[in-house]
Order: sequence, then structure tokens, then C-alpha cells
Amino acid sequence: MTAVDTLRKWIQESDRIVFFGGAGVSTESGIPDFRSVDGLYNQQYKYPPETIISHSFYKKNPKEFYRFYKDRMIYQDAKPNKAHYALAKLEQQGKLSAVITQNIDGLHQMAGSKNVLELHGSIHRNYCEKCGKA
Repeated sequence: MTAVDTLRKWIQESDRIVFFGGAGVSTESGIPDFRSVDGLYNQQYKYPPETIISHSFYKKNPKEFYRFYKDRMIYQDAKPNKAHYALAKLEQQGKLSAVITQNIDGLHQMAGSKNVLELHGSIHRNYCEKCGKA
């Protein structure tokens, strides 16, 4: 039995699956991951990307944070891929209880998933801290 056959069997036999994923799910949608050769952590910036996306850096250097965030974290043209749609289908079938994601792109919801827990928030809920506008 291949690994794919084993996975298919587990899915068929299960009715309370929870999917935990991250950047690898969205790479097929054109969003770079963090750790691969072309990932954000392997690109050269004035500060390390993991520092730039921290809350403390945001508070101290908001202009640099927003420049990086706009250029490297927001992909408005990205669309869900086969993985996103497959997970949404499993949820519709009653097999998948939740998607837990580290991604901020909202692609799981765009594909139709309803119970998505976003560990790092979402670009779709950005707001101005001064006036509160989206």
C-alpha cells in the first residue's frame, strides 16, 4: 500500500479530522514560504524577516514593517489551490472538523472552509490603530 493509499484509507475511516498547516499549503497559489531556498528567510533585507514581522519591531519601526508587509506578505491576486479546495470538500462531507493554519492569506476561507483557526491573524482584518478603519 502506498502512502497515498494509506492516507485515503485513513480519511475514509475518519470523521473528526483536524488539519494543521502552514506556508506549504499556499505555495501552489504563488505565495512564497519562509524556509525554502527562495523563501523569505533566505532573502536579504536590512533586518531579518523574522525580526521585521515581530510585534516589537512593528512598534519601533512601523514604516519599515509596513514596507516589508506590503511587499512580501500581501498577495491580493492569490487564489485557492487544489489543497485548499480538497480541505473544504472534506469539511463539507463532515470529515474535517477544523483547519488550523499559520497562514494569513485567507485562502482556506476563499475555498469554502468555514471552521478555520488562524494562528497569526489575517490580512483581511487589517485596520488602522488610530481610527479603527479597515
